[in-house]
Amino acid sequence: MTTKRLALVALVLLGLLVPGAVRREGVAAADDVGDKTLLDNQQVLVMEYVFPPGFKGDEHEAPVNEFAYVLDGEFSVVTSGQGKTVVKKGQVEFAPKGAVHYSLNETKRPARVLVVLLKER
Repeated sequence: MTTKRLALVALVLLGLLVPGAVRREGVAAADDVGDKTLLDNQQVLVMEYVFPPGFKGDEHEAPVNEFAYVLDGEFSVVTSGQGKTVVKKGQVEFAPKGAVHYSLNETKRPARVLVVLLKER
């Protein structure tokens, strides 16, 4: 998988890349999400994301195994069949390949999240 494709997968995985995303009142659009690539090699893609207050990503199926570590603030992951999990500063959330889920930030503060995507070989 190419670096560009994996970066797009990361965005989709977190529900950050929403085709035709527009700002709805009280809901942050995909364009409002900050991201920065920290490491990209043959085994992993590590990125830092900032989910703005009110952010809600689209539901999607995880294309690879993903770990999300909260650096600051908190966000929620809603997983089909499992419900909502609130992930706070210092906690890790794991989404296995194939998990249907979406991310959201229901707080009034941005959430900084370190995401590690395990590339398939």
